[in-house]
Amino acid sequence: MIEQSQSAPLEQGTESTENSVSTARAYEDVIAKIRKLISDEDMGPGDALPSERRLSDLFTVSRHSVREAIRVLQEQGVLAPKRGSGNYIRSSSREELTRALSSLVSGDARRLFEVFQLRELMEPQIAALAAEMILPEQLEEMDQLVRTQMTTEDRSELQKIDRNFHALIAKATGNALLSDLMDKISASMDPSRTEGHQSDERRVASITGHCRILKALQAHDPVAAAEAMRDHINDIKHAVSPDTP
Repeated sequence: MIEQSQSAPLEQGTESTENSVSTARAYEDVIAKIRKLISDEDMGPGDALPSERRLSDLFTVSRHSVREAIRVLQEQGVLAPKRGSGNYIRSSSREELTRALSSLVSGDARRLFEVFQLRELMEPQIAALAAEMILPEQLEEMDQLVRTQMTTEDRSELQKIDRNFHALIAKATGNALLSDLMDKISASMDPSRTEGHQSDERRVASITGHCRILKALQAHDPVAAAEAMRDHINDIKHAVSPDTP
């Protein structure tokens, strides 16, 4: 009798803790899915987010989880509520920032070193965030890109794979602004992807780096993902221009 009376509260407490963890994970998953929805639908400032009921049906989760996710996204500045009409995309500086960066990294080969510096500052943190947010289908797509990169000899295809690989990492963050910025940065790298900059050393460095980044993303390890990306950019920089510091 004593054992039963003591174990019941313990079991109830364990169940309560598990339910709390489950609830936390539920709304965190919804945050990632809302971010992906914004990115996939190319939603910009002023666009309306679907209603709580619509999101609940779309993601097959409770409206409470949707409400909590929206609250967090409001605090993060991603969404802005409007009384009586729902939530709207808030990042109003998106177009201005992308235009400014596009002008900065215009594709001029003379600015290649500066572009590498910019990538070294941004992409490790993007990879770290992607490691936390990336979805299974995005991991599968990245895995297929790396497999194709290992087997193809077509230079134009290799250039396309390289751009798509890095673009997909940015997209996996669920942050449309980061994805837009990385599109501009990636476009500025096109001169370094031309025939004159291609070599066996660069291809090996690219494949090795992509494999290591993918492994860290598959493990959902932000620290390893950031380190792998930092090393990858440095390796490519030296493969393109061995004399760079």
